[in-house]
Amino acid sequence: MKKLLFLFLMLILACTKQEKADLLVINGNIYTVNDSFAKAEAFAVKEGKIIAVGSTQEIKNNYRSSQTINAEGKAIYPGFIDAHCHFFGLGLAEQNVRLEGTKSFDEVLDRIVAFQKDKNLDYITGRGWDQNDWEVKEFPTKDKLDSLFPNTPVAITRVDGHALLANQAAIDLAGVTTQTPFSGGYILQKDGKLTGIFIDNPMRLIRAKIPVQGKETFINAWFPKVTIAKLAIPL
Repeated sequence: MKKLLFLFLMLILACTKQEKADLLVINGNIYTVNDSFAKAEAFAVKEGKIIAVGSTQEIKNNYRSSQTINAEGKAIYPGFIDAHCHFFGLGLAEQNVRLEGTKSFDEVLDRIVAFQKDKNLDYITGRGWDQNDWEVKEFPTKDKLDSLFPNTPVAITRVDGHALLANQAAIDLAGVTTQTPFSGGYILQKDGKLTGIFIDNPMRLIRAKIPVQGKETFINAWFPKVTIAKLAIPL
């Protein structure tokens, strides 16, 4: 009996240590956008302000509320206030292979292989490579892409959007040859053969045959798997 009474008293004391909040959001993938761009799992809200950010267990241990939102692992972002952030473009890019920060062409290939293993697309597109970040600061060629993806078209755009590398499957689909006329840019050749590099206007020859993205793609670009709490409060 004494043990039960002791446990009951400890439970009461533990509860009294919890601060009351108006809302708890738990089990999220929260982008705090603080100085270190840290992520969190949960936060507590009181009187229209976020009063604590941390792990789900930390927030549940230290705060109590009659209203709790389980984000179920979905992303939660601060309010978007930049009128020139190309948010839709970012949403589209997230559905393609991301190549920013690659330090070699081999790393580019590794990302494409991993991406295709997960997505299994009929046409692979991506953006972000920059040969100036590599030890060999030269435009890559399509040879390794041809070997890895002999039947699947691949078209990956340089980080600045002014150059594109296509494999032979993508080139064949576009009907491009060494005799194809073009203007306003370059189609690089080596030893009389296409290297796969298209610069500026000729990139349109390849892009014209990239499958049109459907309704689902556009919906996912605007509305990714995000939990949106109807709160007028910044993180």
